[in-house]
Amino acid sequence: MLALLLLLQAEGSAPSAVVQGKGSPTAEIPRLESEIQVDGKLDEQVWSRATRLTGFWQYQPVDGRPAEEETQVLVWYAPDAIYFGIIAHDRNPSSIRASVADRDNIDNDDHVVLDLDTFRDRRRAFFFGVNPLGVQTDGVRSEGAGQVSSLIPGSVDKNPDFTWDSKGRITERGYEVEVRIPFRNLRYSTSSPQTWGFNVTRIIQRTGYTDTWTDVRRASASFLGQEGALGGLHDLRHGVTVEAPAFRHRNRGRQSGFGYQRLPS
Repeated sequence: MLALLLLLQAEGSAPSAVVQGKGSPTAEIPRLESEIQVDGKLDEQVWSRATRLTGFWQYQPVDGRPAEEETQVLVWYAPDAIYFGIIAHDRNPSSIRASVADRDNIDNDDHVVLDLDTFRDRRRAFFFGVNPLGVQTDGVRSEGAGQVSSLIPGSVDKNPDFTWDSKGRITERGYEVEVRIPFRNLRYSTSSPQTWGFNVTRIIQRTGYTDTWTDVRRASASFLGQEGALGGLHDLRHGVTVEAPAFRHRNRGRQSGFGYQRLPS
């Protein structure tokens, strides 16, 4: 975070927008012809031009209150992928729970989940979760099909394993994670420009608190129905994918067993 602030001062620039999670906001995000090394360090100049999402709300144990720990999410996109920079402050960094867990097995760690409702129907969303070290979980969240937990209505399917990049690190003020999600992982409309439903959920194991970017209320039957949105998406390069049988070893976020790996053609 300090490196990012110094970079902003050196470049004489500022984030393109700061959008708080009050109500159901739409955050316009910039399209930038750039690439970065996903290493968990938000020190590239391109992050200074990202849209910054702030103003998180507490969802558990009491909804409708401002979050006690500060969370910021930076977001921008290139022609072929969308990028997220997660800055999760914690007043007690030594108590952050992070392990080199298997993929889809980070529920007992601190973690952040990104929901992308690409058709903005508030019924289904792709989700991409990371713990403080960048270990991944992903899949599809659906409304009205059971119960994720006693608090979040709906269900999740973790069987899909998408191909994306993430790396995180614990800092003196919490943790930071960089995420790159290629568009070839997603299904979305061919219209342009597009607006995707979007929300962020942060789970803090030390306190038992769950925070969300928008002010999601537990009394509502729909979790996705209270999402915000990412706007300004245009000229997305999806690419063509093929399926090839692959063997993947389950270690440090990689699936084991025989399956199918989606590859760019």
